[in-house]
Amino acid sequence: MTPTALDVLRVMPYSTLFIALVALALNLIANAVTRATIDIDLYRRIQREYSEYQRQLRAALREGDMEKVEKIRKRYRPVEERMLTLQLDRMKVSLYYLIPFIILYYILAWFMGPTPVAVSPFEFNLWIISATSPLGPGFAMNMVTWYIFTSVAFSVVITRIFGLQV
Repeated sequence: MTPTALDVLRVMPYSTLFIALVALALNLIANAVTRATIDIDLYRRIQREYSEYQRQLRAALREGDMEKVEKIRKRYRPVEERMLTLQLDRMKVSLYYLIPFIILYYILAWFMGPTPVAVSPFEFNLWIISATSPLGPGFAMNMVTWYIFTSVAFSVVITRIFGLQV
């Protein structure tokens, strides 16, 4: 039986690159959708106001001045409400791509199965992500572990490129 192009994607290093490319593509899509639907400048401005509110509130609580605490809370109530609204808007946007991503994730998990897709130089076991089985010079990482690592790494970079970090 000759291997197909899909079978090749289950073998390292192709599986390593394939899952990394999927993680990159999904991060690009998620950040593009967020950038297109959220007013980032407004979000940052309200985030700064909210941070100032939190700083003042913590200082008043440290002093034990409950009258000052109430004044601060009343003055910043609109900021709290706007911050909550913006956070809900950002969460709604994530629902647009979250469900398709979950479906794709399960398809990938089914397709890749338990076969190792990458090798870690370190042994670790952190609940769902782990590399505990010896493989060559390191320890085998399954699709879930490798996807999480690459997704987080790409997310940090892509979020900065799209200007979405807060």
